[in-house]
Amino acid sequence: MPEAKAQPDQSEESRAIDYLQKHPETLMSYPDIFTGLSIPHQIRGVTSLVERQLMMLRDENRVIKQNLDELVNIARENEELNHRFHRLALELMSCDQLDDVLSLVRDQVQTFFNTNYVSFKFLPTINDSKKRLSSHYFDESSDVGDIATTWISGRKPICGEQKASINAALFGVDLNVESCAIIPLYHASDLGLLCLGSTNKEHFTKKMGTIFLQQLGELVSARLQGLLAI
Repeated sequence: MPEAKAQPDQSEESRAIDYLQKHPETLMSYPDIFTGLSIPHQIRGVTSLVERQLMMLRDENRVIKQNLDELVNIARENEELNHRFHRLALELMSCDQLDDVLSLVRDQVQTFFNTNYVSFKFLPTINDSKKRLSSHYFDESSDVGDIATTWISGRKPICGEQKASINAALFGVDLNVESCAIIPLYHASDLGLLCLGSTNKEHFTKKMGTIFLQQLGELVSARLQGLLAI
């Protein structure tokens, strides 16, 4: 003879029903419970728990789809950046003149990162007997020299807003720079900075990822080091 199923304690069931009747918002406060309930849809004219479950699942699916779409877009952007870095590396290898390298990097980086201004700033200690960097040295009379040394020794890109005086020293006066990315250039020795400036305050922020910026700095630094020795 099959064993009889245990019947629920009527007093506990009554207390539970009584509590839910007095506090109907309880289940709304614990949405995870809905996904674990299995209740037939028998009531018309009101939103049943089954309908509520379906609505919640649709909302969850919508959020998941949005997150997936964002991840796919980020992956596509990263793939495109990888292709651009590859092309830049090939073009840098074919450049054997320092002026050509500087010009190439400015043009390509401006497109890569959709930025308004790109400039090089080299340390005064960098020797250039051919005077090719005369317009790219830090102004020794400005207050950015000591800060630049700290940035370069930190070995990591700095993103965000800077003071107007620093923007002027890095990019030039009378330019509207609202945010910037400052990339250290170093290889066998400290070289200087590659500076990206934008008129959009939100373009370069302190919270943004900097792995591509750092890789860009390392790539450009390696090519510059070889040419500066010539």
